[in-house]
Amino acid sequence: MLVWVVVLVSIVLPRLEPPQQQSVTVAVTQLTAFDRTSVVQQARTQKVQAAQMAQVQSWSLELKQGLADYEARQQALAAAQAQADAIAARSNHPGPPPEIAKDITDAFSPLGPGAVQWAMNVAYCESRYHPNSVNTDSGASGLFQFLPSTWSGTPYASQSPFDPRANAFAAAWLYSHYGPGRWVCQG
Repeated sequence: MLVWVVVLVSIVLPRLEPPQQQSVTVAVTQLTAFDRTSVVQQARTQKVQAAQMAQVQSWSLELKQGLADYEARQQALAAAQAQADAIAARSNHPGPPPEIAKDITDAFSPLGPGAVQWAMNVAYCESRYHPNSVNTDSGASGLFQFLPSTWSGTPYASQSPFDPRANAFAAAWLYSHYGPGRWVCQG
């Protein structure tokens, strides 16, 4: 028996293949590393795609809001233009361009329809609705032809008198505080 143990230990055991477990462990380890890399890459790709989709949705919402704002502005311009055209028809002169009509309407509407009618007439008489008009004799300028001294006394003095919106709101402010008597040209 001792001989068989020696033969077994010295001849048979060294010739046996090493255990398969090492190569399986390496294969599993490599497979696990590959899977780990694949999962990490997949997670990164999903994050990038999610971020891109979120950006697209954000842009889509922004575009929808912009279109809604644009449509609302166009409707407001159309309404102001219709009102200005109706006033102009009663006043026997052409109506203002849509932007000017909206500025005058926005400024004078809180003061009532009579004030809007008055403002359309005065703006036509003073500048023919041209916000860059300047009277070379007096120095009056803008849509409602403000003198520099009068303009500086309005809450809009920090803005340009050639800004039609600021000019219309300054005229509405002046009208509400001092009445229509500040303008000679009444339309």
